[in-house]
Amino acid sequence: MTREEQMLLKHFNDLSERAYYQNRPCFSDFLDMNVQSLLLQYFKGPIVPELYGGYDFAERKMAVFSETEVGEYPVCWLEIGPSYPKYAEKLGHRDFLGSILGLGLERSCIGDILMEDSTARVLCLERVKDFIIHELTQVRHTSVQAKVIGVPESIARPKFETIHGTVNSLRLDAVISLAFHLSRSQSCGLIEGGQVYINGRLNTSNGAALKDGDMISVRHKGKFIFSDNKNKSKKNKCIVEIHKYV
Repeated sequence: MTREEQMLLKHFNDLSERAYYQNRPCFSDFLDMNVQSLLLQYFKGPIVPELYGGYDFAERKMAVFSETEVGEYPVCWLEIGPSYPKYAEKLGHRDFLGSILGLGLERSCIGDILMEDSTARVLCLERVKDFIIHELTQVRHTSVQAKVIGVPESIARPKFETIHGTVNSLRLDAVISLAFHLSRSQSCGLIEGGQVYINGRLNTSNGAALKDGDMISVRHKGKFIFSDNKNKSKKNKCIVEIHKYV
């Protein structure tokens, strides 16, 4: 374990102890999937954290330390879109993220960014909400406006693409190949390259056996829930379903 990873675990332990002794919820900033995996595997503080990212399939999440149910989380959804849509450029995730970080904010202040056309829905820490609203006026060459919104409908009612297929076994590499229409070697490259997470934990084993209900995240590809109906085809292959988030 690196010194940086040890320092992160110490920080999480401090938050856990503070929540325990002060009897109040404590929250980290947003964590990427590598840090989430580190937390899930090695944390040993008095209160085991839960991960929260604003919606079920979030990639970036905060660690929440609390012995009681959390009423409100210190986060806020913003909608950032062109002030004059008719004259707007085609904007993407990278454009919005770059402009937000260009204000001087740390990446840990920002959760997931969800795109629809040239409008972004951004989950951010409550403490930076007003700063973004007042300071973010331009993305690339396009004038934009930011405002507070409730949970986006696309999140409240997530959409899935259901893929039916057969695999020789329930190995991770075989199922990823089916989910994303990849060759076995491409799937193995993603897994061995540290791009695949099972239920939030980093997995680098091509032969990891999946279980019904497992959630798999593949960086830069997407996320899906694996469903094993435990039936076999005439050729004795496993019949599975994949519910891919779109």
